[in-house]
Amino acid sequence: MIAWLTITILTVGFAIVAWGAFDIQANFFLKAIHHGNTANKQIAITFDDGPHPIYTPEVLKLLGRYRAKATFFCIGKNVMRHPDIVKQIHDAGHAVGNHSFTHTATIDFHGKNSWLDELRQTDSAIEQAIGRRPNFFRPPYGVTTPHLAKAIRTSGHRAIGWCVRPYDTLNSRSPTQIARTVLKKVKPGTIALLHDTHDRIMPVLEQLLPELDQRGYTFVTVAELINDDAYIEI
Repeated sequence: MIAWLTITILTVGFAIVAWGAFDIQANFFLKAIHHGNTANKQIAITFDDGPHPIYTPEVLKLLGRYRAKATFFCIGKNVMRHPDIVKQIHDAGHAVGNHSFTHTATIDFHGKNSWLDELRQTDSAIEQAIGRRPNFFRPPYGVTTPHLAKAIRTSGHRAIGWCVRPYDTLNSRSPTQIARTVLKKVKPGTIALLHDTHDRIMPVLEQLLPELDQRGYTFVTVAELINDDAYIEI
């Protein structure tokens, strides 16, 4: 009986910890911002994993057509490969955030010091590209751990999550399905997660932007949505 109870407690405990780690909105290990002010019809579209040499410039052109501002959470190694694109993002009035340096599949096993290396390398790459050091950080895969939380407390970054995630990187999801998911869930103050790294992002945005514009939404950066600074003054 005692053994069964112990196993049950351990199983439930493990399930709670796993839920907390994989669901960034739970704020279990790390408190993150998932939405902004709901008083105005403003939304923040965010793009993870770039910059991409083909798709990011195309996304920038389409955003410009709708006078839409967005936030790009960039991977440090990609910033180093394409600093000119990061500069285009910044010069167009969009915000650039930190999304780790490597974004490896095993990144969530990092200790505090490894996480700090990831954060600082990416900050440095972004600063070299645009002359600004990012304030915002989005955890890769949206996974949080105690080690990451300790690193963020040391680095001072503000963690940014999301409240709408249409899983646009899944090949099984069509652009129409992705757009419909966002349109169904969007509301004032929404932070939506997309990626500027695949060939379906343009048809997704070509459906989303005009419809949201027609609904009266204004596209702003995360900084504008939550009334905070996108960059740290140094």
